[in-house]
Amino acid sequence: MQAPTRFPRFLLTSVAAAALLSACGGGDVASETAPELRPLYELAPTLPPEPSDIDADGSEASARLAPGRGTLLAAPVAGEDADSLRQRIQSARGDGSATISAAAAATYYTPAQMRAAYGLDKLPATTSANKGAYQGSGQTIAIIGAYNNPTAATDLAAFSQKFGLAACAVTGIATNATLPLARPAAGSACSFSVVNATAAGAFAARAPANDAGWATETAMDIEWSHAMAPMARIILVQAASSSANDMMGAVVLAGRLGANVVSMSFGAGEFSGQASYDSGFAAAGVSYVAASGDNGRGVSWPAVSPQVLAVGGTTLAASGSTRSETAWAGSGGGVSAYNAVPAWQAAVKVTASTGKVGTSTKRVLPDVGFNANPNSGQLILVNGNWYVAGGTSVGTPQWAGLVAISNAVRVLNGKAVLGALGAPVYRALSGTTAAYAASLLDVTAGNNGSCVGCAATAGYDLVTGLGTPNAVKTVELLAGY
Repeated sequence: MQAPTRFPRFLLTSVAAAALLSACGGGDVASETAPELRPLYELAPTLPPEPSDIDADGSEASARLAPGRGTLLAAPVAGEDADSLRQRIQSARGDGSATISAAAAATYYTPAQMRAAYGLDKLPATTSANKGAYQGSGQTIAIIGAYNNPTAATDLAAFSQKFGLAACAVTGIATNATLPLARPAAGSACSFSVVNATAAGAFAARAPANDAGWATETAMDIEWSHAMAPMARIILVQAASSSANDMMGAVVLAGRLGANVVSMSFGAGEFSGQASYDSGFAAAGVSYVAASGDNGRGVSWPAVSPQVLAVGGTTLAASGSTRSETAWAGSGGGVSAYNAVPAWQAAVKVTASTGKVGTSTKRVLPDVGFNANPNSGQLILVNGNWYVAGGTSVGTPQWAGLVAISNAVRVLNGKAVLGALGAPVYRALSGTTAAYAASLLDVTAGNNGSCVGCAATAGYDLVTGLGTPNAVKTVELLAGY
């Protein structure tokens, strides 16, 4: 078995934005041209056993149990960087050669435990009246990735069977299909498809080359969007490479396919020409969600686009429906060097390194948060092997699932789907004190750097955004916006 390859975290290569962002304590820097994009998953340094079949009957019984605990593998040896350590950890899945340290352990969660922690288990069950809206039926989630994942369908099927999730029928989409595709009917079950994109946003005739690192990312995104919205249609859109042009071609094709939500768990440092790509995030009736980055204080594209909902990261501690969260040190966030503040962020207050609190003239991110610390991670299945994963990329498809559910409820009630998420999130979820307290958990502890403005605070902050979702109220307010 080829172990997944973890790409290096993105490199920030220019000092052009350093002076601008120092007021917020960032030290963020940006490049001038579109960078190569990287998947933003992180693997915990642990080798989990195969999960039990306790959830296979659909009972979600594991939600009543404590999360799993995995002994951490050894720390880096002298001269070993983080990526070499990751590769050693991943290789250990195959040969069992890694040494372990009994002094530390990683916590990890099943889908049932995550659904309980964020309240999705309290959403209404499927009935003939609601037609599975609260499970995302009738909606389409597009997962964007680079290169080919040859085991995406088989991993999804095994993941779903293990955790008692609805099975997804694997369906083909012809390269000469009329677009947009017909919307799934309300009440329809999950289906899963894979398409390949050109840089022009058209169908590619052949699948791109295989890549184990990107396959790890897309497997995680598919599995966890399905865990949140188990009746939604999922389409994996594969770009020929991880260049910005190829990836944006996949994003454009996702919009042409008729996706309602596009999930983008990748990123790189922002750059001066990034606004020229914004037209790719503007398809009518499509919501775009992206990971804010895993390198602590810093601004990541495409999450920084004002047409994209940026998802930051937390460290989760949960037992059943009780959860507490602190900011994850790796959570990307900061103030854009290039993008003006959108209208829906105009009143958002941020803290400068001087301690002064005020509004920004530039786009700030993230917008919201979700569990991301790999040491409070989530089980994923890649090429038949189990791992514990995190990163802001694992929260991104889960927010996409919540948006799909909200859209399905809107359609049930005769409303149009949400489209761009900035205004709905800031005005519906945090427009009043009561709505904010009910719909989001305001994360107020932890940081993503040493600056004054790098700490999570009451209200909006540059680490976890507005906070993490309380699913029932989040869905109610987004559905009613």
